[in-house]
Amino acid sequence: MHLPPRRFSAPRLALFRGVERLCRLLGGRRAYRRLFLDRLRVREELLAVPGLPEGLSGLTLAQVSDLHAGPYLGAGDLGGLVAILEERAPDLVALTGDYCVHAVDEAFGVLDELCAYRPPLGIFAVFGNHDYKDRREGELEARFAARGATVLRNRGERIPAGGAVLAITGIEDLEEGRLVDPAAARAELREGDVEILLSHNPSGAPALARPGCVAILSGHSHGGQVDLPFLRRFGPPHPGLRIPLGSTTLFVSRGVGVLGIPLRLRAPAEVLFLRLVPADC
Repeated sequence: MHLPPRRFSAPRLALFRGVERLCRLLGGRRAYRRLFLDRLRVREELLAVPGLPEGLSGLTLAQVSDLHAGPYLGAGDLGGLVAILEERAPDLVALTGDYCVHAVDEAFGVLDELCAYRPPLGIFAVFGNHDYKDRREGELEARFAARGATVLRNRGERIPAGGAVLAITGIEDLEEGRLVDPAAARAELREGDVEILLSHNPSGAPALARPGCVAILSGHSHGGQVDLPFLRRFGPPHPGLRIPLGSTTLFVSRGVGVLGIPLRLRAPAEVLFLRLVPADC
């Protein structure tokens, strides 16, 4: 399972960098924090699961995606996010990729804040297409580990919870990962496990959906970021926020950060909270 990496022409990249530089000089980072990061949308989703073990009933997971640390987000800008996590106290935090814009060093500055809240069941992460810059993803993985977060690179973990087991699996990015191996990610699963799969790019979700996998969490599209018809073609396609795929449901986060310009329209920056309940509730 792999998608061709997207590559842009030199003129387009030069234009992108020029606009980014201008916005930064005009106070883009400060404006983005005031207008969006300090007003993060809390999105709540309820997922009814047939046969959900009693120990997993009510379990809540927070998804944080697409920080894009760099021109418009850096160290000191995630106080609002951390406050939301601490107030709502989810059982687990899932990070679904794109922690930087141009270089992994940008992500290093925000990792302490990103991992400041320590949920009882842990922090689990996958990489997005931006996180493979200069093939330094190993350094980023080590930095996450030093802060108590687990990066799932074509692997999974079975997490005891209330006498039951929640399986969290994660795959490499479909565009930039050298190897995308869902079978390896699911190798440790056992019959009856309730699985939640993390995959930055939602495009592979139909092929990843299967019985036992109750949810796939993705990001990548920013919800369109500036969701106007003539601008949608400049970013990756946004499939929707919640898409049923048989017994699996795909949840796509609009993300926290931005690319290009410090602006969102009809696509608020958000943190997603997903709560599992039995289907008969």
